[in-house]
Amino acid sequence: MSLKEIAQMTGVSVSTVGRILNDPKHRCSNEQVRKKVLEAAREINYIPNANARNLKSGGSMGDKIYSVNILLTRFSSETADPFYDELLMQLEKELRNSGCIIANVWHNAEFSDEKASRSETLTALVDSLYDENSQRHDGLIIIGKVTRRALRVLKTREKNIVSINRNTTNYEVDEVLCDGKRIAREAVAYLARLGHTKIAYVGDCHNESRFAGFQAALADMHLAPDIDYVFDTSPNEHNGLIAYDYFRSLAVPPTAVYCANDILAIGFINAFGKRRQKQYLPSVISSDDIDAAQYTKPMLTTISLPKADMVRFALMLLLDRIKGGHKIVSRIELEGTLMIRESCRNYSEISEPEYYI
Repeated sequence: MSLKEIAQMTGVSVSTVGRILNDPKHRCSNEQVRKKVLEAAREINYIPNANARNLKSGGSMGDKIYSVNILLTRFSSETADPFYDELLMQLEKELRNSGCIIANVWHNAEFSDEKASRSETLTALVDSLYDENSQRHDGLIIIGKVTRRALRVLKTREKNIVSINRNTTNYEVDEVLCDGKRIAREAVAYLARLGHTKIAYVGDCHNESRFAGFQAALADMHLAPDIDYVFDTSPNEHNGLIAYDYFRSLAVPPTAVYCANDILAIGFINAFGKRRQKQYLPSVISSDDIDAAQYTKPMLTTISLPKADMVRFALMLLLDRIKGGHKIVSRIELEGTLMIRESCRNYSEISEPEYYI
């Protein structure tokens, strides 16, 4: 199957198809076009030219083609959080370049929800996924937080599973981990170095490693947690704006805010202009480093997660397990990188709204 066939199916040029499939960071002017191209590639089980693929990977022309499922657990839509969308695009590229077929791409938030993760519900949910796709698959890659109950049910259907996550699976399955607790501690420690002591948290608080890291960072600084400085919410841009309104209304608002996700921080920062409030401009830091983080005003300071490496190592673990290379549950842990931009200032400067646009 060729790029030309996908171009004919979607009504776009071959060059556009190539850019979308080969460059996960390609910014498509029309999001629907990108979605149509990806869906067409999945439908026809597109794999790049075998000669080019094997020349690049050093493999042989006789390498087996593996069928892999992908499960995203945080949202019911792949575009709900750009971080997961970027991870998915990177993963699809790596799978195709490794000669793998993408069998299914599933989105379901119930797998990450402790309250929704009742055994009978999960069993029925997993059964519905696999009953609709009765053919045999070689492995499953999970992107996002997943409960232990959900993993145990999935393991009854899949022998080879790898998780890409910020919340550990506690060795239930192979995983590539960017430890959310460590990420949060690094972010809050940076705010502390800037002189901030009134630091708030915006994000999920339920069995969430980044919230645990936020609490641990406060303890490191010998600061008592303030319940008024915790805004428990799901990650989306609108909730970031709501969090800004909430903190602005406090008698003594925080001078700095750690948002668990870039998408929350983007909503929070966008509220600066929407609310026309020059009086309250706290420092803001987050984690993920999605593409949009570089286009906020001010530009967002964040902990960058190595998305390409997370995907590459996850696929390496999965293929090695499929081929019988390792039997024990394995973990690869990667570091985040602090990206210092404009959204954080020293506490002594916080009353000077010099970056307000």
